[in-house]
Amino acid sequence: MSYVEILLGDNRGNHIILPYGTWKAFIEKRMDIERFVQATAAAAAASLTIHELVIQLTKMGKENIVKLTSHNISLCFKPKTILFLFELEHCVEHTYYSLCQNTYDVSEKFKQFVTFLRQNCINKCDAAKILRDKCDKNSIIECELMAYALDHIMYNASY
Repeated sequence: MSYVEILLGDNRGNHIILPYGTWKAFIEKRMDIERFVQATAAAAAASLTIHELVIQLTKMGKENIVKLTSHNISLCFKPKTILFLFELEHCVEHTYYSLCQNTYDVSEKFKQFVTFLRQNCINKCDAAKILRDKCDKNSIIECELMAYALDHIMYNASY
């Protein structure tokens, strides 16, 4: 089953995965986080914890840096980058729900193709041709399943 994840990353390819519940809690604690990241490093000796995400304020040279740690993976951001995440709240929500719907649609279409092959006892040689004929050429989901997941569909249909 496919699912959607929210990733925070840096420009070197490092990332932290935030479950949706953690993202929501992060947004709900906006005021606490804003106060925390705007404090001086000396005043912010403690850390904030939101689910499995730990937020710490440290000094790097003369600059305050916000360190996010989740599941033993840490990333460092400038405070203004952390504050900018709050500006993305509605974009993230919209994209998350849209991707969740698309993921559900892909999973359902995948199951339909597998069920069709199982019910029709189609051999492996004919299966690809029949599915390509059956697939809706105007559906991006069906076209991508045919292009990228045909082997998985046929494998699942045979078991």
